[in-house]
Amino acid sequence: MEKVSLAWAMCNNVFDPPGVLVSVLLLAPISTAVLCLALLAKGQATLALALPVLLAGATWVWFQFVYMAHEPASKQEEYIEFKDLNAAKTWQGRRIPISTLCELYLEDQIVFKGDVLEALRNRHEFVNYKLTLSVARFLILQIFPNHENSSQKDLSSTKNEIVKHYDRGNDWFASFLGPSMVYTSAVFHGVQQTLEIAQDNKMSLICDKLQLKEGETLLDIGCGWGSLTRHAAKHYNAKAVGVTLSVEGAKFCIEAAKQQKLDKKVEVMCMDYREIGTECKFEKISSIEMAEHVGLKNFQLYLGNIRRMLTDDGMFLMQVAGLRQGSDWEDVAWGLFMSRYIFPGADASTPLNWYIEQLERAGFEVHSVETIGRHYSHTIHRWYDNFQKNRKEMEAKYGGYLCRLWDFFLAWSVIAAGQGSASCYQILAHKNTKSFPRDIFCEEGIAKTSVGVSRKG
Repeated sequence: MEKVSLAWAMCNNVFDPPGVLVSVLLLAPISTAVLCLALLAKGQATLALALPVLLAGATWVWFQFVYMAHEPASKQEEYIEFKDLNAAKTWQGRRIPISTLCELYLEDQIVFKGDVLEALRNRHEFVNYKLTLSVARFLILQIFPNHENSSQKDLSSTKNEIVKHYDRGNDWFASFLGPSMVYTSAVFHGVQQTLEIAQDNKMSLICDKLQLKEGETLLDIGCGWGSLTRHAAKHYNAKAVGVTLSVEGAKFCIEAAKQQKLDKKVEVMCMDYREIGTECKFEKISSIEMAEHVGLKNFQLYLGNIRRMLTDDGMFLMQVAGLRQGSDWEDVAWGLFMSRYIFPGADASTPLNWYIEQLERAGFEVHSVETIGRHYSHTIHRWYDNFQKNRKEMEAKYGGYLCRLWDFFLAWSVIAAGQGSASCYQILAHKNTKSFPRDIFCEEGIAKTSVGVSRKG
């Protein structure tokens, strides 16, 4: 039920889409069941049995002929072409729910005329953001325990989730991440910068915000391919430990550290964050776009483990990809797409206020928050361009379906991050104790670690 609670918390009013979805998919059926039981208790069995049938029939008629009524899309043919006759018969010349558009593209029933990103930039000409039966089924399955529920967060389920996504092959990820092999938002000092420079900027920014010093220990939870650990060891002379569940990622980390002669300063542990010994202590801890995968139910466990491993005067930086508070139907459609197709277990992707509350409940004091969502849009645009350059090779090895999914994922994510449907936050925190040395934030030069500060002279 954590997802239901979060849906309500994401609403600014009861008519916001998350609240409407909870009401329609959960509260309405429960209310109907309660009413039927009440009728049965009064001896009105016939009415009790007929009521759900009548309501279901009325709902189906409304859905088919009112909600999903034909909406003309006169410019549709400028952006898509139908390959499947049945799909054309159903959708040609009318607005297509964007979730259906995605399904048609994945199943190779349509093609985009020209670039997918450019077509989606003009999506308002030919799509809508209505809830389809396919998406409704997915949502209902997320409420109750079942094998299709993406919220299973035991050790085995989490490992399987990581294997399915991150162990596809390092060549797949290199095809869009580029040489830096960093699967998180970069920070651009001018949009003309290359992706590799922007990723270096981000990693330095993280180390600077943590005030990482020579000889200190850094734990990076969810280290991916280890780029941040190597950066900290090379440029800050720190002792860096990376933790990942990805076998392929761990192999890459170890080999890259050896090649750069950093293997004495960089250690990689292939394990779940719950398996890290809490007797281990670190002066600095980072978790860069990994917390979303922890799950709503386990978030306090995750933060509690981090707090126990952090020294009393240490600092923790969490970078998370989150969602807009008071989301509209387009925002919701994008979030459901990501949950369904790309990161099924990342249900702890939320508005900023939820993360702050969780940190404070876990005994942290939040020092600073920085939104780098627009940087994420530019980052993903670079990933999209990289992928298009390598697409033919990837399709030959991994097949058309996965490549079409990545076309859609990267293109739509460029837009979502650019317009604020999704965002990315860097949150710096430390233990909320009276003895924490807070004067470190008053020292000369510390404020210069912000990407939002204008520097003159």
